[in-house]
Amino acid sequence: MWNTAARSQTEIREAESGEAPFPLQAALEEIGRAARDIAFAETADVIALGRIRLLRDMINACHDEAERAEDLHVTLELVAAIDGLSAELASFEDTLPLERAFRADQRDQALERIAAAQAGLRAFIANASQRADLFEPMLSRAEAVELAVTALARSPEDIATAARAEAEARFAENPLPLAKASGYTLSQPEGWTAWLAARIAERAGRAFPEI
Repeated sequence: MWNTAARSQTEIREAESGEAPFPLQAALEEIGRAARDIAFAETADVIALGRIRLLRDMINACHDEAERAEDLHVTLELVAAIDGLSAELASFEDTLPLERAFRADQRDQALERIAAAQAGLRAFIANASQRADLFEPMLSRAEAVELAVTALARSPEDIATAARAEAEARFAENPLPLAKASGYTLSQPEGWTAWLAARIAERAGRAFPEI
């Protein structure tokens, strides 16, 4: 389900037109898609753990209220609530290891995809003889290298850490952590795509000025 949801508009356009993006754009978009998959996995994990903490807190609160209650009817209602919440907690705890293992696999696969995309960018940077127009036709080699270096600024592990921090902040309804050295948080891949499109449009505008 997540793989289907993670398909970008670019992928859909590629399928319809039969045209693949140039390597720089493809690498950036792959980093974005993988970062989004990591964000989904981390968010689901935070929600699952938070749900269990909430149930435990509710059970403890019911125990405290039952100890203080002086009315037998109230005590019985609290005991019934404890039984229901405990059964729900046990059900969630039974499935939690499988859920977390599944999400860990998704996260690891996404990390590998980011690493592979970044390896391609490093290879382009290292090969000074590779023509930039084969990598991204609207950019000079220096401009393409600049974009590639920016895409390498954060490691796959940095991206996963940022996604986890963002998920925890959202769950706690706290302000989102700021992305380091970038105007975009890497778990929001639309930022990369929009940024790349703006940069290419800017370069193209300079290359083909209005008459």
